[in-house]
Amino acid sequence: MIVNGFSRKLSSNLIKAIPQSLISCNHRNPLNRKANVKFYANSNNKGEYLKNISKMQKHLPIYACGEIVRGFGRGSKELGIPTANLSLEAVKALPDSLQTGVYYGWAKVNDSDVHKMVLSIGWNPFYNNKEKSVETHILHEFKCDLYGRILKICIVGYLRPEQNFDSLEALIETINSDIDQAKTLLDSVDSKQFKENTFFGETIEKS
Repeated sequence: MIVNGFSRKLSSNLIKAIPQSLISCNHRNPLNRKANVKFYANSNNKGEYLKNISKMQKHLPIYACGEIVRGFGRGSKELGIPTANLSLEAVKALPDSLQTGVYYGWAKVNDSDVHKMVLSIGWNPFYNNKEKSVETHILHEFKCDLYGRILKICIVGYLRPEQNFDSLEALIETINSDIDQAKTLLDSVDSKQFKENTFFGETIEKS
């Protein structure tokens, strides 16, 4: 399910109904004035990068939901950064306007609290994935297995596009930088308003 101003497409394993009050959540987003400075400082075209940031923010926030499925198992084992992966059905339901890259926002698993998160959308060029994926790193340590549970996300801001890396160490360093920036940006008053959206309080059932 995608709940936003663009799409209300439902997948059979997602949500039975969407309250009308959750539709048309797309609006002007004041966030991301502090773009990923480290990334564009090393870019050949800072202007183009900032233009891309501004373009993506026009499509946010986006609310989405789906069942957590097994991914590649690399997040915890290789990176030390566990992720919750949405099903391929949920990934395909995302609006075409949502470019691949790294985003930040809020996440909730079943009846848990709403936590900060960093989100990767794309093919992960370092690993050369064959399928597009949505991998959510929730900034909270869960003491249990999350597979089969319902993940709700609110994508609030855009950090950077996908990129390849020369080494695993460089990838990990950049991800940790993304996490640090997301923590700071999500502490803003503008960002916190999305955490309180009624979307996170709705009861979600798998069909």
